[in-house]
Amino acid sequence: MKILWVSQNLPYPPKTGVLQRNYNLIREATSFAEVHLIAILKQDILPDYDAKLAEEELAKLCASVTVVQLPTEMSRFRFFWVLFKSLFTRLPFTVNWANCQALRDAISSACASHSFQLAYFDTISLAPYRKQVEPAACVLNHHNIESGLFDRRIQFEPNSLLRFYLRQEVRKLKAYESSIVHTFDVNLTVSELDAERLLQISPRVRTAVVANGVDVGYFSPRHTSPETGHLVMVSGMNWFPNRDAAIFMAQDIWPLVSAVIPASRLTIVGTSPPPAILELAARDTRVAVTGFANDVRPYIERAQIYLCPMRDGGGTRLKILDALAMCRPIVATTMALEGIAVTPEREVLIANTPAEFVSQIERIVKNPEFGRELAVNGRAYVERHFSWAVIRDNMRMAFESAINSRAKHE
Repeated sequence: MKILWVSQNLPYPPKTGVLQRNYNLIREATSFAEVHLIAILKQDILPDYDAKLAEEELAKLCASVTVVQLPTEMSRFRFFWVLFKSLFTRLPFTVNWANCQALRDAISSACASHSFQLAYFDTISLAPYRKQVEPAACVLNHHNIESGLFDRRIQFEPNSLLRFYLRQEVRKLKAYESSIVHTFDVNLTVSELDAERLLQISPRVRTAVVANGVDVGYFSPRHTSPETGHLVMVSGMNWFPNRDAAIFMAQDIWPLVSAVIPASRLTIVGTSPPPAILELAARDTRVAVTGFANDVRPYIERAQIYLCPMRDGGGTRLKILDALAMCRPIVATTMALEGIAVTPEREVLIANTPAEFVSQIERIVKNPEFGRELAVNGRAYVERHFSWAVIRDNMRMAFESAINSRAKHE
């Protein structure tokens, strides 16, 4: 099988959610296919991002790697100009962002040099390039259902102008998703829940679930004794849902936790912490803010409880899978667990309000054996359902289904 893989980023190192999924899917795909990668460069995706190293590492996996720079990623003026101009276009900004002649040329060049059985498009933003790869079978990946992601964000966005813009984006995205997703041979979603959401938008769509996964070897328990009352959350706060979760933690949950459990400590790990988080750490010595961490495992190991107080977002949270694999008990919102069919009280604890977070944290602090039982069950769950070896088999079946579907319609 020969695959053209068009990615919204240059997926290395696998250190954040979207990079983890993209890198590991590519790595697994190369075990059964020849993969030719065309990747968009997002220089600010990680602090001190080394694009040259990323390209070199991906070249060890892929038959070829072509890196493309979008005008919207090369210039802040261009980014905001397209953002503004998208108010007056039929297509949403999410799609206009990736409109680029250099990307069209790279895809045309690859197709002229190779006969691809399948083309993989990493996000709805890249859907307009589908016609360039015909007659190859086409797969469209959905990290989230984008219209639903933006629609949910409106509930938590305090800026009225941004809410107005987001409403326009949601309306256009839904219309675009409805018109385009059914033209792909298969649409990959990260969960059955997202597949159902996509079917509501486009009843003719063909879907297959290829879940987010976790490297159960890399994220594995080291039998380090956790520090009693030590809480951790890992969150790249340059993304709105993660930033909102961190602020919710700092302003609403932590004051109650620290009052009820005075010996507790909180570590917040992740890039771009907002002022509210930094201010909390400055006035409360029990709170540590690390910024970006190249390796999050030591922070998770030391903590007694892993928290995920997300109220916004979509897809599935790879950070939850990482923590389950690390054998740490988790307290998370219902939304944070969407698409991950864990059983509350057996593998995780659920809390949706500050008071519920306090109650659930107290249960584990007062009964560490209960926390260890949750953790062991959680580790077993991800080994069964979310190891990359399991996901590779599902992805291969989805790709073969797409190729067979295209063959039937030719």
